[in-house]
Amino acid sequence: MLENDNIKELTPIQMELIEANEGIIFATSDLNNQPRSIIVIPSRVEKDRMIIANVQMNKSIDNIKNNEKCFINAYIKDHELQIKIVGIAKVYEDGDLFNEIKLYEEANNLPDYLKVHSIIVVDYQDVFVCQE
Repeated sequence: MLENDNIKELTPIQMELIEANEGIIFATSDLNNQPRSIIVIPSRVEKDRMIIANVQMNKSIDNIKNNEKCFINAYIKDHELQIKIVGIAKVYEDGDLFNEIKLYEEANNLPDYLKVHSIIVVDYQDVFVCQE
């Protein structure tokens, strides 16, 4: 397995692969370092940040408010590729980006329990790409 380190951005191909993937693991931890992970589908993947709509992520949101450090793990089986991202997450409950993502996500006529409550913006600190 080959691993690259000290990368700060995703390539366009890596962004496309993550967006096409069926889900990624988003991990946070609380003030006592108790880890928490959840499978999410990102709303948007950019070269230096990722936006995730919060529809049912109460524990993750609480963790981020107390500890902004997070970890993202995407495995793209067809390409035998793993992309690991260490990031800093912030929660937004209003603003232009929040409104844009909310409109985008809710255009799919989601049921009420899947409405966007906030968004999580993850700024990449380190990106590790592993190829099998």
